[in-house]
Amino acid sequence: MKASDLLVKCLEAEGVEYIFGIPGEENIDVMDSLSRSSIRFVLTRHEQGAAFMADVYGRLTGKPGVCLATLGPGASNLVTGVANAHLDRSPLIAITGQAERTRLHKESHQNVDTIQLFEGITKYDRQILDARTIPEIVRKAFDLATAESAGAVHLQLPEDVAKDDAPGAPLPIGKQARAVPGADSLQAAAGLIAAARRPIILAGNGVIRGRAWNELRKLVDMSNLPLVNTFMAKGLLPFEHPRNLFTVGGRPYPEGLRPLHEADLIVAVGFDLVEYDPVVWNADGSRQVLNVHSIQAETDAHFPVALDLVGDLSDTLSALSDCVKRRPNPKAHDRVQKLRLEELSSVPHPQEELPRKVMRTLSETLPKETIVISDVGLHKVWVSRWYQPKEPGRTIIYNGLASMGASLPGAVASRLAEPGSPVVVVSGDGGFLMNVQELETARRLGAGFTVVLFTDGRYSLIEKHQRDAGLAVTEIAFSNPDFELLARSFGAAYRRVETPEAFEAALREAVDSGELNVLEVALKRPPAEPAG
Repeated sequence: MKASDLLVKCLEAEGVEYIFGIPGEENIDVMDSLSRSSIRFVLTRHEQGAAFMADVYGRLTGKPGVCLATLGPGASNLVTGVANAHLDRSPLIAITGQAERTRLHKESHQNVDTIQLFEGITKYDRQILDARTIPEIVRKAFDLATAESAGAVHLQLPEDVAKDDAPGAPLPIGKQARAVPGADSLQAAAGLIAAARRPIILAGNGVIRGRAWNELRKLVDMSNLPLVNTFMAKGLLPFEHPRNLFTVGGRPYPEGLRPLHEADLIVAVGFDLVEYDPVVWNADGSRQVLNVHSIQAETDAHFPVALDLVGDLSDTLSALSDCVKRRPNPKAHDRVQKLRLEELSSVPHPQEELPRKVMRTLSETLPKETIVISDVGLHKVWVSRWYQPKEPGRTIIYNGLASMGASLPGAVASRLAEPGSPVVVVSGDGGFLMNVQELETARRLGAGFTVVLFTDGRYSLIEKHQRDAGLAVTEIAFSNPDFELLARSFGAAYRRVETPEAFEAALREAVDSGELNVLEVALKRPPAEPAG
């Protein structure tokens, strides 16, 4: 068989359902092989959109999302989406074409070293130079993309290799044993918790990746420990849970609202340092860390690990729950919770009234299975702090590379990964226009979702930082198109609101329709960043 046929058979054996991308001259053999396979190729309008789709597909399914591009500009257009998946630890496989081997050594049309281009943003970056190696390379790529911590992989297939004869077959997928720390380590961890005066759990993205939220809830209920979650781990405890101290990340809250600062032991569970720099909440390094993760802790002066409890997260949390003793109600943290609840229901700045009430409406109105995807900008802070999901693993917030423009493509992938779940995008006018062309992809696929689009004609978060630094506010304003004409030209329904009351009615109509919707929320003036 042809090498491209063998490649596709290996992808089928790995359970690949979709490949997102744009074909090119150098991968037409791969496209021909895909046309005879069970894999559905999703044609996108930009390679960056394809990578963002693969990223979100991987987050939701736990299986690598796959994206495809040609050589040169096609490959370079994937880079931002691949880097986004890599820093957010989403399993992704990027496959690119390349010129034939006889011209790789010299200057030639569209030939750049894309292996070097992807080197710093992938776990595995390999050019396929011999068709016989395809089964081994593909099997290794999928293993590495999904192994903790998950991440991105890049495979490159030159056009002449794709045409070669390729004996062989996909390799079998073996099962991996789930490791758990030994009894001595578990008892030592329980001892650290018992000896601490004010321990607190800091739960991160690893809990979502490992689908370990039930076991984490068991640990909280058995130990009576308070819990905070990062932006990427929202919904781990029900809103009304007595030990829920809500979300931390970004700039710290004002004094009195900082639960990590009230602690002397941080029980970091599935926490990746990229989510919230420890220097923000442990500047003096006085708070010890019990690191519970599937991988060894990163070395950081402000993340002093007293004990590294490494193993399968679900099994480790369950075993630790059986070792801990229940602690008395944490009065210091109860005080923080009371103040945090008061802050959530307040409107400290008039400019925050509309966005706060929009987030409250989303929290109260959306069905529990709704997937909410935030783009990047000031609204990301609003979603992170004020939106309260009803279930874990249903909120996607980009917080590693934190690329603008990822949410709209991500919504397309969400509808394919979970066709029965409503999807709502929260975006600003800056990020929305970066990949707005994927509205056509959504319409073509029949992927209905709602974009809640905050518009104010500026990069508001940058403006806020300029003001806080005492600098001139400059180069942050822009003009917008008529969003009604834009939405309707792509076949999307359009609504525009300026008040919380109008938003609630419009949101219900949009989500209930099951169609592709753009719901513009017009901000009359630049809103302030939340206090703190």
